[in-house]
Amino acid sequence: MNEEKIHVYTSAREPINITDRKTAHEKGLWHQTFHLWIMDVSEHEPQLYLQLRSQIKKDFPNLFDITAAGHLLAEETPLDGLREVEEELGLSLTEEDISFIGQFLDVIHTDTFLDQEFALSYVYFQSLSDKGIQLQKEEVAGIVKVPFYQFKQLCFNETSFMNATGFYEDGGQRFTIAKKLTRDDLVPHSLPYLQQTAIALENQMNEHGSRQRKRS
Repeated sequence: MNEEKIHVYTSAREPINITDRKTAHEKGLWHQTFHLWIMDVSEHEPQLYLQLRSQIKKDFPNLFDITAAGHLLAEETPLDGLREVEEELGLSLTEEDISFIGQFLDVIHTDTFLDQEFALSYVYFQSLSDKGIQLQKEEVAGIVKVPFYQFKQLCFNETSFMNATGFYEDGGQRFTIAKKLTRDDLVPHSLPYLQQTAIALENQMNEHGSRQRKRS
């Protein structure tokens, strides 16, 4: 199987060349990714959806992460990242469905690789039905939602946990998840990335609310 090819950049976002993802991670080369956060703002308290990474994933199995995300291939534009949403969750979205919240530096440093991303980040405001989600079992094992403000407090070290409810799939069956998540349960994105993302999500949520009130 051919290794996916991606553009790599300097830290100043100047293009260098095209290489494979493995090399980019081994050498800590900057590259672009697509991040989509899905939020349910229909309830009194807004909820943020997280995916549970499959236990067969090479990196960070069984940890909770961005609702849907992936690397942008060399020939792709940012909005081509919507393919990740359809592949991972079975949701077919268009540009009109999502809102851009910013491009953030996301660094994940482990003993085996240095992942340095320019994360093109978006939000989709929608309440998800468990029955409407079709998980890509090689990538995603489950979906939970957490109170958004608990997520934000966790990002700023103002709380030690957040309450998660949802489901996971095993052997073709779905099972309920109801547990407290700590930072140790999450993919180890850098704190500055998480904090900037939380602020941007809150700002976009407030703008979305204002637009909805004007329409009504």
